[in-house]
Amino acid sequence: MASWIVHLRIAEKILDHLPELDAGQFSIGNVAPDSGVPDKNWETFNPPPEVTHYNVKKSPGVPSVCHDLQFYREHMHGKVSLEKEPERFSFLLGYFFHLITDNLWTERILGPTKKRYRSEFDKNSGFIWEVKKDWYGLDFAYVRSHPDSLFWTVFVDSTYEVEYMDVFPKQAIPNQLEYIKTFYQRTDDEVEEKLRLSNNIYLNEAEMSLFVDGAYRDLFRVYQAIWQRGVQVEGYNSAIELMVN
Repeated sequence: MASWIVHLRIAEKILDHLPELDAGQFSIGNVAPDSGVPDKNWETFNPPPEVTHYNVKKSPGVPSVCHDLQFYREHMHGKVSLEKEPERFSFLLGYFFHLITDNLWTERILGPTKKRYRSEFDKNSGFIWEVKKDWYGLDFAYVRSHPDSLFWTVFVDSTYEVEYMDVFPKQAIPNQLEYIKTFYQRTDDEVEEKLRLSNNIYLNEAEMSLFVDGAYRDLFRVYQAIWQRGVQVEGYNSAIELMVN
């Protein structure tokens, strides 16, 4: 749900405090859940979000939520450690953090946007793509103005050679990586024509930066709770619940 550069901006902050992680695999993990293969209209994906994001729909008209702790229980808890398998752990931690971040994005960005522009969303089922002109426009503006960011220094040279998630079609994750790398290096006129890199309407850079900073702090708290303090997560669906209980 959050844009790819938002995920990588958060990952960069996490890496500043957890340098023992494998930066390449952690950055890949932070975008890997979006590797479902889309149809020609980018409306349905193989596998669907219910599989890749552990999405559960609450009720009609209410955004779905990621049961990120279900992913943690299936793929991480008691199955992998940073000390023994740093690359695999880093990838899976990135994947886990992606799911939590999407929940935070729904709660703090998408939900308030839908509430604020309720009539526009009600009248136009495709209005979200108008909103996303800001999301991805801000992404482009960020990578162009931050040549020392994780995107350029780590992500563009990262490779996915060991299959850590077998739910995706073969080559789905490497193909998605190549797509994201190429997408944000575009300099053609279509980028300026179809996205809003400035004069944003529905989300601006200050708001996006505020989200990135808040999400980073929350994710680091989750890491400390689970991996440093050994907090038990049974009975919870999302790590967000750990922050309010």
